[in-house]
Amino acid sequence: MTENKIGSLRNSFDELQRIPKLEFNSLEYSLPPSKSHMIRILALSAMNQGTCKIKFSGMLGLDIESMINSIQSLGVEITQLSENNDTIVMIRGIGNNGFLTDESIIDCGNSGTALRIIMGLVASLDEEITVIGDESLSHRDNDSMINSLLEANVSIEKYGNNFLPLKIRGPWFDGSETNQSVYLDCSKSSQPLTSWMIASALFPCNVALKIIGSTVSNRHYLLTKDMCNNYGASITKTDYGYQLNKWDVSLPDEITVPGDSSMASFAILLSKIHSCELQLSNWPQDKDNLGNEILYELSSELGINWTDNRVECLDSGIYSVYDLTDCNDLITPLSVTISLGGGGEITGISHTIYKESNRIKRTMELMENFGLKATFDGEKLIIEGGQKLSQPKSPVNCYNDHRLFMTAAILMTKFGGDIIGKGLHCVADVNFLSRLGID
Repeated sequence: MTENKIGSLRNSFDELQRIPKLEFNSLEYSLPPSKSHMIRILALSAMNQGTCKIKFSGMLGLDIESMINSIQSLGVEITQLSENNDTIVMIRGIGNNGFLTDESIIDCGNSGTALRIIMGLVASLDEEITVIGDESLSHRDNDSMINSLLEANVSIEKYGNNFLPLKIRGPWFDGSETNQSVYLDCSKSSQPLTSWMIASALFPCNVALKIIGSTVSNRHYLLTKDMCNNYGASITKTDYGYQLNKWDVSLPDEITVPGDSSMASFAILLSKIHSCELQLSNWPQDKDNLGNEILYELSSELGINWTDNRVECLDSGIYSVYDLTDCNDLITPLSVTISLGGGGEITGISHTIYKESNRIKRTMELMENFGLKATFDGEKLIIEGGQKLSQPKSPVNCYNDHRLFMTAAILMTKFGGDIIGKGLHCVADVNFLSRLGID
């Protein structure tokens, strides 16, 4: 398990990464496995009645590894192996037996999704578990999940001024089998809603989940709802939110994880700044795109020709409006792409201030480092088109945010230089730098 002591924080990613000046004419660009799908499937597999084989192409990112390590700490048996060109994760679920653990500390690393889901799962235990994470995760707002668990009579003890570490002791509602209700604020993130939906497989009773505020990242929590209902749940929408009834998880023997469509935003940016042609592989089916299909649907507005698996920059594109309510992870690479093209506006992004970094502020700062400008009027980013890149005068800080790092790395290939955050890409896309030919 982790060697961290309670109250200590690991520095996340603060070393320099040297990016050489590069030129690209054509490139094979394979999307990594979707961590949104994988983390949810891992959580459900942990409670499954039997063994599930999870297949995917590519390598697991650190966020997925954090989820694997976390559920292993809860006594779940997991093995990994290779099969032809795929990687396999085999998980033997605990079924109705409940989690058993000798571990008192669970480390969620850098993953906000893993953290919220794990908080829900450990709330089933009548023993004290301490949940920790790295420096970045420890500073991310977690009040919605904490407050909902407190309302369910789960004991939570927080240390210092950060959101982690947390000591958590369940079970929810003191194990009562009487129907209960809980209020949940979903205005900042959909991850707490995902956590409650998944954890309902271990509830002692039925729960009326009453939603406060307008939900964000709707495609992500709907993915969770659909997964749960496909595998045994009967989660229903109500006038107040959702009805979560007790259920047993029953997964198929084998599940294939799709590619992460959000990562195509970096392929598009690379094509834009180098006018190169990319062969994009592992693009998922429409149902698995989680809002990121906007990249394909509005590719011509970005000046991109996307035909079958071929992505290439044809022209500057046209001024357009991009609503990222359901796909806010696109904000940083898309903002840069728009600035180099026909310009545009990005809406539906107010909740991105609660991501790994304040992504609105940090995206604008990153753009300024490369001579680009955007303005935020409180509701939308307004980006002038036809802007030109310039070389940063000092190392570019990525603030422990892998999407900032990946955007900065692609931009820096035009000049060569240093960015702060060595290894950050491994959170979601281990092969990112090697795909670009960077050691």
